[in-house]
Amino acid sequence: MARVKLGFARLSVASKILTARSVVNQMTGNAAFPTPSPDLAVITGAVDALEDAAQKALKGGTDKTLAKHLAEADLNALMGSLQDYVQVASDGKPLVIESSGMEVRKERKPASLPPAVLNVRASVGGNPGEIKLIWDGLPEAKSYVVEMLLPEPKTDSASAPPQPIEGDGETVLTETTKSTITWLRIDTVTKRYLTVKGLDTGTVYSFRLAGINSAGQGDYSQTASSVAP
Repeated sequence: MARVKLGFARLSVASKILTARSVVNQMTGNAAFPTPSPDLAVITGAVDALEDAAQKALKGGTDKTLAKHLAEADLNALMGSLQDYVQVASDGKPLVIESSGMEVRKERKPASLPPAVLNVRASVGGNPGEIKLIWDGLPEAKSYVVEMLLPEPKTDSASAPPQPIEGDGETVLTETTKSTITWLRIDTVTKRYLTVKGLDTGTVYSFRLAGINSAGQGDYSQTASSVAP
């Protein structure tokens, strides 16, 4: 079932006057809406009252401004009731709704997981122990999780994880169910690049990324590797 969209309360006074008059014109004699509630004549009277009050308020004065606000509130309430009437009388049929001069609310599609990140590149950074990562952005992703494969051999006295020095570092997720014990999450960023420092010179490091949006985390990218300078 389609839903009626009007958004009347958010309109400016001038737009409210134009919109209400257009709806009245569209619904007058419309067989799909034989008994409008409120009556269209009542709506027209409220529009005229708001237009008159708005003109008088232009000359200034607290009492005139208050009268305009009251007339606006009255028309808001009447148009809200008319929107409810159109919803029921139209039986949720889009073409019938549109014949009233009102719009059909667009259905929001649930977000889907982003696809795998493509074209991940790892290259030496500008300083010893740095590797720069860059990748193609995903329109579907709000951020990217970056993970590093722990170099072999693993030892119990592993050094502290490398720290990112570029990228915004915005954390979106704190855990991942897709990581294995050999992968270390080093950052979550909204930009499409990251420089990692504190790496051991001459060691090969491998990285992978995944896009994240409101639906969750997508598939990992292919692995990109580089030797730390």
